[in-house]
Amino acid sequence: MGAWGYGHFEDDSALDFMADIEESSHPKNVIKKAFEQAIAADYIESDEGNAVVVAAAYVDGQINGTKFSEEGQSVPLSIDTFVDRHRDIDLSDLRKNAVLALNKVLGENSELKELWAENDEDFPRWTQGIQLLIKRLEK
Repeated sequence: MGAWGYGHFEDDSALDFMADIEESSHPKNVIKKAFEQAIAADYIESDEGNAVVVAAAYVDGQINGTKFSEEGQSVPLSIDTFVDRHRDIDLSDLRKNAVLALNKVLGENSELKELWAENDEDFPRWTQGIQLLIKRLEK
């Protein structure tokens, strides 16, 4: 059975992308590429949208010290320990692209948004989570 929930890390493709970041010898490049691909895309597929959300969460965690487990989300420990394990990586220059890419995920040409819009109960929660991530990254 696959993972599915409105939290940033409650989807199989989000967890797969998280593994891509964690297993990479150059995690910043993986994060940066997710933003660049979304910004350049005319239409963002669901997996690409989940990659943007996860990548933005990594940037938020480093810049703002956000601990997603403290927000009540079901998260793998690696997201909350990334900063401690990678003190040599600075993600602050990715903030602007993170916001641009997240706004595209919430836009009209986003499969992920289309899928969530079909769920009347969880769509507002999913949208609110993305909007809070954007708000923290815009500071």
